[in-house]
Amino acid sequence: MSVVEISPIVKSIDVARSAGDAFRMFTAEIDKWYPLETHTRAKSSAGEKTIGLKVEPRVGGRVFETLNDGRELDWGQVTAYQPGAHFAMQWRLGRPAADATDVSVRFEALSDASCRVTLTHENWERMGEEGAKMRENYNNGWVTVFEQRFGEYVADLRRDA
Repeated sequence: MSVVEISPIVKSIDVARSAGDAFRMFTAEIDKWYPLETHTRAKSSAGEKTIGLKVEPRVGGRVFETLNDGRELDWGQVTAYQPGAHFAMQWRLGRPAADATDVSVRFEALSDASCRVTLTHENWERMGEEGAKMRENYNNGWVTVFEQRFGEYVADLRRDA
């Protein structure tokens, strides 16, 4: 059986925040900008609602959502945690670890008060035949989640830095 390589998704935005601030906002404040109303594992048809999203700030830490009934649903595991520079995680969203993709976010200082944030989502081949379709879905999804929602959140200069 041959494996067809599926190109990674790469999204990049420049923000008027230091790399350290942008990293903190991406990880520690994820539940303030991530669209919990639409992009979670909760099943609204079953009355589930996501009320929180958390990144445990260490390699090996969990990334998980908390539901209104107190249950926690895993999204993946932190694989890199370098404040101001690099965050990465195994992205599972309820899938077996063997089918996980990888999300990496790099924070590159452009000046003391600005940085480029680049998100790479890769290893779609692990999902087998479903990988190419999932990649296309996520390519559109990251426009909303990363470029728009995170971009708007960090652009709000009224927010305490």
